[in-house]
Amino acid sequence: MTHHTERPCAAVGLTSYRYGHIMIGATSTQDALNEANRSLTHGTVTVDRLEIWNALTGLYENVTT
Repeated sequence: MTHHTERPCAAVGLTSYRYGHIMIGATSTQDALNEANRSLTHGTVTVDRLEIWNALTGLYENVTT
């Protein structure tokens, strides 16, 4: 069975993102970064650690800016 962090978890109408082990449903990359920042207790959020769900490949991929 696939672990839940390897599947999209966003609600309908949102895009699935992942920041490390933090699963995020967001409307945009900036929204996902804001949510990740809200969830972190230490450090600063950087876009290079953010991944987005690609429905065509069925995998999370690095966000391209």
